[in-house]
Amino acid sequence: MLALGFANRFEKGSLLWWNADYTHYQVQSRIPDYDYYLFVEYDACIAGDGTRLLADMIADEADFVSHPLDAGPAWYWHRFHTGIYPAGQLRASLNCISFFSRRALTHLAQRRRAMSANMDETGFWPLGEAFVASEVAAADLTFIPLARYGDVSRYSWFPPILSTDLVLPQSGHTFLHPVLDQKRYIASLLRQTHFVRHYFMRGSMLRRELRRFPGAVSRRQLYRAAMLRAAERLRQICGNP
Repeated sequence: MLALGFANRFEKGSLLWWNADYTHYQVQSRIPDYDYYLFVEYDACIAGDGTRLLADMIADEADFVSHPLDAGPAWYWHRFHTGIYPAGQLRASLNCISFFSRRALTHLAQRRRAMSANMDETGFWPLGEAFVASEVAAADLTFIPLARYGDVSRYSWFPPILSTDLVLPQSGHTFLHPVLDQKRYIASLLRQTHFVRHYFMRGSMLRRELRRFPGAVSRRQLYRAAMLRAAERLRQICGNP
C-alpha cells in the first residue's frame, strides 16, 4: 500500500482496518481492465443470485453501492471528521459489501494519494467509512443504497451471526454482516459494552449465549473484557478515538 503512494496513517486499530478502501485500489492496480468491482469482506455474506445482482447494479449505472450510515452528530466519528468534511459534506457508509465503477475507484485512489502527498496538512486521517462516501458525494458520483437490491435488516456491525446458525433465504437477495465462526462470535459479544456490563445480571443475553459453548470462556476472560470496555468508554468520554 505504501509503495502505491498511500499514507501510513491511521487513528485506531491498524492501517488496513482503518483504511479498508486501500485494498480496493490495490486490486484495481493489479486487474485494471474491469468496468466494475464488487468487494465482500470475509465476515459478510450475499444470499441470492450474484449474477443478477451485478446486472441490476450495472443497469442502474451505479458508481458506488453500499449501505449508508447516518453521519450526523450522533455518529461516534462525526466530531473527528468535521474539520475535513465541514458544512454538511460528511457522509458515511458501511462498506463490508461494496460495489464500485472503475471511475469511482480511480477517483478515490487519486484523492487518497493527494491527501497522502499533503499528509502534514491533514489533522485527523479520515476513516474509510467516512472517506469513501464523502468523496463519492463531493465528486457527484452516483451512490445507490444497498437496500435497493435486497434485505439489509441483518446487515450491521452488531449483533453478530454465528456461522452455524446461518439460514439463507430461498429467494431474493439478503445481505448479512457480521457472520462469524465460534471464536470470533464469542469475541464480538465480549467486546460490546451493553453485553459485558449486564453479564452479572441473572438471565442476561450474554450468559444465555455463552451457555451454548461450555468451557469456551474463562472468568478471567470475562473480567478482562469488562476492563477493556471500561477503558474504551473512558477514552470516548475524554474525546480520544
